[in-house]
Order: sequence, then C-alpha cells, then structure tokens
Amino acid sequence: MTPQTATANIGAARRASFAGRVRQRTLPNGARFYVLENRLNPTLAISGSLRAGRLYAPPDRRLIASVTAGELMKGTARRTKLQLAEDLESRAASLSLSSDASDPVGVDVSGAALSRDTDLLLEALAEVLRTPAFPEDELEKERKRLVGSIRQQQDQTSTRAFETALRRVYPAPHPLHRLTAEERIARVEALTRADLEGYYEERYGAASLCLVLVGDVEAERILDRLEELLTAWTAGPATEIRLPAPPPPAPGRDTVEMPDKASADVVLALPADLKRTDPDFVACSLANSALGQSSLTSRLGVRVRDTEGLTYGIHSSFAATHVAGPFLVSMTVKPESRDAALAATLDEVRKFLQGGLTDKELAEEKSSRIGRFKVDLGSNSGIAQALDAAVYYGFGISYLDEFPSQVAAVTKEQADAAFARRVRPEDFTIVSAGSFGGR
Repeated sequence: MTPQTATANIGAARRASFAGRVRQRTLPNGARFYVLENRLNPTLAISGSLRAGRLYAPPDRRLIASVTAGELMKGTARRTKLQLAEDLESRAASLSLSSDASDPVGVDVSGAALSRDTDLLLEALAEVLRTPAFPEDELEKERKRLVGSIRQQQDQTSTRAFETALRRVYPAPHPLHRLTAEERIARVEALTRADLEGYYEERYGAASLCLVLVGDVEAERILDRLEELLTAWTAGPATEIRLPAPPPPAPGRDTVEMPDKASADVVLALPADLKRTDPDFVACSLANSALGQSSLTSRLGVRVRDTEGLTYGIHSSFAATHVAGPFLVSMTVKPESRDAALAATLDEVRKFLQGGLTDKELAEEKSSRIGRFKVDLGSNSGIAQALDAAVYYGFGISYLDEFPSQVAAVTKEQADAAFARRVRPEDFTIVSAGSFGGR
C-alpha cells in the first residue's frame, strides 16, 4: 500500500459512520463484542463492562463488589500477580478491572497494548475473567491498604463533608448510602477469600459482558479470537438492573467539626431522579454546565469565587448513571467565609432557576460539549470509551454519529425545564466540614 493510498483510506474511515464501521458479535452465552478497525497508529484499546457492581451486593456488604473486582488482577489459576504484571508490562501492555460507588451497576474493564501484542492482552483478560484465584496473601495486603486509606481520608474535609451528606440523603440499604469510616473498616477487616469467591460465582459471567476494541487490528480475526477464549465461559446471572427509587429529600444542615484545618468544605446535596438514559439528560447537563461545571467560567465560579472571593473553588454536578444519583454543589472555603459563601451560592442557584440559561451560555455550552466529544474521539482509547458508553447505556453504536446533532438541537426551554424539575434549593442537605469553632 502506498502512502497516498493509506492516507486516502484514513480519510475515508474518518468520514464513514461509526455504525457502518463497527463489527459486532454476540455469543450464545450472551457476551457481546464490538471491534472498530482504526489504522491511525499501531495500538489497541479495550473498554468494557459487566454487571457486578455494588447494586448487586448484599446491602450490608456493598464493599464486596469493589474488592472482588480489584482482586481479579491479583492472580489466576495459572499465574501469580507478579507473573501477570511482568508478562504485560514487559510488552508495554496494561489491563485493569475496577468498580466503585460512582457507578453502582458496572465493573469497568480497560486495557491497552501495541497491536502486535493483541493476543497477549486478550488471553490475559480471558484468564483473569474466567479463572481468578483470589490469593489469601493478596487479600490480606488489600485489607491493610483499604483500612489505611479509609483512615487517611477521614482527615480530609472534602471527604468528610461529602460522605456525611450522602449518608443523610441516601439511607441504607440504598446503594449510594455511605457507611461511617468505622463501619467500613469493620467490613473490610471481616472480608474473607470465601466472600470474594462467593460473590464472583454469584455475579460474574458472560451474559453481562460487553467488550469494545478499537485499534490497528483485523476485526474478524479479533472477534474469532474472543469467541475462542470466552465461548465456554458460563453465562452467569440474569443481567437486569434493579433500579432503586430516589429517596425523598432530607433538608437540613450539619457541621462536622475537624480541629486545626485552615480550609473547610461545604457540600449541598439533593436526591435527583436524573439517569444517564433519560431523554432530557443532555439538556439538563448543559444547564448544569452553565451554572457550575467550571470554577473559572460558570455562574457559581464567577460570582462566588471571582467576584466575591468567598471560595477557592466551587462546582455543581449531577451523578447520573443507570442509577439516579444526587445533584451536588461543593466548595472549599475559609471557615470564616462559609456562611457568606453559602448565602451567595444559594442566591445564585435561585437566580438561575428563575431566569434560566442565556442564549449566549447555551450556545457556548453546546459548542464546548460537541468540541470535547470530538476531541475525545481522536484516540483509540477515547473512541473505545465512547463506544463502550453508548452500548452500556443502550444507545447503540449510531449514538456516536448522532450525539453532536442531539446536543445542537437542545433548546433553552428544554434545558431550563429539565434543570428546574430536579433542583429545589429549599430541599438541600447542607454539610460543612472544618474548624469552625462554634461559628
């Protein structure tokens, strides 16, 4: 192939739709694979998921989901953790599996390698998924690491404010409920190898596995290889998502007194009903971006940080996955500025609800959102993550082709209405953490 032909092929690929370029296959056990040939550089990126997050764990032992996911890479029936690491790192390949509270449903799968080492990466992934060993000595190390991490985080004002707010907003057994540090430590120390094995046998299987691979590869060969490696894996449990209902608001204020802190953190939390799959998610998120996504350019940042100088940083967000999470406003302040910063923040949220976005704000947020989306598609890993998200949330591959036009079509009325339906300042749970000395 001449350089001119290669360049022409790349240009044609860029113009072609994602829906027309992605090759896919579903195995009898339910595993789904999506492969996109992208010849821009000799690499491969993997992004994927399976449904084994904390939503499926026993309500009094949610932590078992994240620990099980993290321990998958600690050794298999054939290789120790060090052998796995050496085999991958010696070829500049990487592989990880993880699950955390931000997404109660999924376990994330990610990997990368040079194209010539594709088989090495796929074989390691299949081995880790199908034959984890959960070595006792590795679990003991992880228990100690987790206990140390939990204790260290309790000295951070941001962590204490956030966890206290979510504990008040989401009562047990909601999967977004946060236990106290003492409760989490007790559960970590009680974890056994049998617990991890049991959760793995109960929740892991091919039926909910989805893998997206993007890179300089031959799609059909990759699909064939994945089928060889994973066709015999048991299907496992059903893949339905049992969605918990958002709890009613828990308005009120709380202060976590922490001695000798030069700065404090304040969290305003409200249970929202926004899911990533909702038709008005994009409209609602555009409105939030104008209000508080950036400490530098958003309304909250311009007023509370720049104009009034009351915070070091402030931002707002919706936590929306398959499970509807909270609407949050968080800020870092001097303890003596807390009340003034809080008053300014609440006032600015009310003004935003009253008047909504300006036409200029909406146009800028649309341009920024579309621009970031296109930039993210400039690498194999970015494309893989975007495709994975599209499949994970049931949008389909064509979502990548349609997303820019979906953003462009959002009206001011849609964005204002979507945001106003979900944000009520009078219902905020407000938690401060720091050294206030009775203030």
